[in-house]
Amino acid sequence: MIILRKCFIAIILASTCSLMSTVCGKKLTVGVVQTVIENKLEQNRTKLISFVDEAKVRGCQLVIFPEGALYWADIAIDKPAKAEIDATIEKIGQRARQAGIWVIFGTSYKLTDNGKYHNRGVVYNPDGKRVLFYRKNQDVPQRFFIHGVPCNLLICSDRGYLEHSDLPCLVQGSQVIIDISGGHGGDDGRPDLRLIRYRPWATRTNAYVIVSNPVHDDTDFMGHSPWGGGSAIIRPDGSIQAGRRYEKDVMFVEEINTEKATLAEAKLRRNHPLFRTFWDAGRDLLEEIKIEPVPEITPYTSAERTIKVAAAQIACSRDIDENISTILRHIAQVAQEDADIVVFQELAVTGAHSDDILSVRQSELDNALIKIRNAAKKGSIYVILGMPYDIDGARRNCAFVISDNGTVQTRYSQIVVKRSNLFQPGTSTKAMWFNVKSVHAIVTIGDDVDWIEIADLAASRGMYLHFHLSYQSDTSAQSATLRKQKNLLFLTYAKYGLVVNAANPSQLHNPSLPANGMSMIVSREGGHNQASPAGLVYYLPYQTSIVCSAGLEETVIYTKRKTTPTNNLDLRRSWRNRNRKARPQRDWYDWITKGAEIITGEYHP
Repeated sequence: MIILRKCFIAIILASTCSLMSTVCGKKLTVGVVQTVIENKLEQNRTKLISFVDEAKVRGCQLVIFPEGALYWADIAIDKPAKAEIDATIEKIGQRARQAGIWVIFGTSYKLTDNGKYHNRGVVYNPDGKRVLFYRKNQDVPQRFFIHGVPCNLLICSDRGYLEHSDLPCLVQGSQVIIDISGGHGGDDGRPDLRLIRYRPWATRTNAYVIVSNPVHDDTDFMGHSPWGGGSAIIRPDGSIQAGRRYEKDVMFVEEINTEKATLAEAKLRRNHPLFRTFWDAGRDLLEEIKIEPVPEITPYTSAERTIKVAAAQIACSRDIDENISTILRHIAQVAQEDADIVVFQELAVTGAHSDDILSVRQSELDNALIKIRNAAKKGSIYVILGMPYDIDGARRNCAFVISDNGTVQTRYSQIVVKRSNLFQPGTSTKAMWFNVKSVHAIVTIGDDVDWIEIADLAASRGMYLHFHLSYQSDTSAQSATLRKQKNLLFLTYAKYGLVVNAANPSQLHNPSLPANGMSMIVSREGGHNQASPAGLVYYLPYQTSIVCSAGLEETVIYTKRKTTPTNNLDLRRSWRNRNRKARPQRDWYDWITKGAEIITGEYHP
C-alpha cells in the first residue's frame, strides 16, 4: 500500500511538473504549416480549418500559417466584400476556440469595401479571442504570451526593421519570434544560403525563430520554380530543428524547449553602454511612452569615385616576422595592380593563437605597424589589417586603417568581444569610421557580426563601404555556412563591402589556428522583382550579392566599383523610414535617428 501510494504521488508530481513546464514556458508543441495559397477565400478557409483540426489531433498548442494564407488579394480571382472577409476571419477564431489552441495566420484585409488591401497578421488564443490584428510594416510589435512564453509576430519584410526583428527580444524578453512570410522567406535558391535571414537572427538574440512560408508553383524573377517554401524552426543557437523545402500543404510538429531561449546575446546587446540609451528609447516606444524629439540629421554624402578593392586572404604563422613579410609582400603586389585599398584579416600580424596574442610585446607590434605604414606610403595604397594592441593598459583586438600617405587614419578596437580572456572590449563607435578617397566607410571585427545594429545604424548615417575582418577558427561545415550567412547579412547595409577571413595555414611549418578562408567582396544590387545585374557571382536581391569570393587557400581577390554620393538605406532614402514616418507614432523615425547619431560617436568627416 505504501509502495502504491508512493507511485501514485510520483505520477501526480510528474504530471504536475509536466504541466508546470508548459505553464512556465519551458516547452511548447508547435505546428508549422506550409501551404499553397489558393486563389479563392473559401478554398483557403477550408484548408486552414482542416489544418487547425489536424494540429489539435497532433497535440499542438500553437499552429502557424503563412502571410496571406487565408486570402491573398494579389492572386485571388474572387473579390469578397469586407464583411465576408471579417466573417471568415472570425470562423478561424471559432475553430481556434473549439480546438483549444493558439492560431496565427496572415490575410489581405481592407478597412472598407473600396479600400486598399494591406497584409495583416492575426493571432487567436485558445478561447477564440483575437489578441492581435497586426498590419505589416505599419503597426509596431506587440508582445503576447503563449502559455507563459513571451512571443512576438512580424510579417515578411518587417524583419528589416530593428524595432520588429530584435527590439522585443532585447527589451521585452520575447523568446519566440514568429515570422509569417509570403515568398522569399526561408528559400534563397542556394543550398548553403537557405534560411540566411533566420539562422543569424536566432544567434544574435538566442531566441527561437519560426518562419512559415508558402510554396509557389510559378517561376519567380530569379528563374526558380517552384519557389518560396523553406518553412522552419530555428533553435537559439542557429541550428535547424525542423523544416521543409518545397513540400506543398504540409504541417510539421515539433516540441520546443524555451529554456534554451536564454536571450544571452540579446542581453549583452541590450546592456552595452554604447547602445543602452538607444534600446531604452525603443523600450519606451513599445510601452507607448514618448521619447525626446531628435534633431534632424543630414546623412553623410560620399564622393563619386571608381574604387578598386583587394581582399588579401593570407595564412597566418605563429612567427610574427613571417606574417609581417607576407603582409608586406601582398601590399607591394596589390599596389602594382593599381588597387586603391587592400584589406587583411583580423589578427593578421600575430595569428589567432591565444599564447601568441598574450605573449607578443607591444614593441614588436609597434615595429610591425611602422613597416606596414611605410609599405602603404610607398605603394600609395590604403591598408586595413587586424592585430592586437595595448590601449590604456589593456590589450584590445584592433583594426588599423592606414591611408595611402602612411598615416593611421583610425584604430578601431573590437566592441563585441567573446574572447574576454584575451581582450578588453572597445569603447568607441567613432573609431570604426573613416573615409577612402572621401567615401564614408566603417571597419568591424570578428564577433561584431552578431550585432546587426552596428551596420544598420551606420547605413542610416550614410556609411557607404563596410570592411569586416575575421579569423574564424571553427572550420566545421555547419559553422562555415552559418558564418557565411552572418557575414552577408551584416554587410547588406553597405552599398559595397567585403569580409576577409584567414586562409588555411596547414601548409605552413608553424601554423596558427585553423581557418578556412571564404573571403568575399559584395555589392548590394538589384532588389524586389529585379533580374540579376551583370557582374555578380551570387545574386541575393534581398541581402547583398557576392561579386567574387575566395576558397580555402592564400589568395587575393579584386573588384572595381563606382561609388555614388549616397547609400539608399540612409535616413532620408530608406523605404523603412518612409514607413516609419507614416506611422501614427512618428517617434520611430526619431528613434532610428537617435541610433544614427549614437553610431558615429561624434565622428566628423
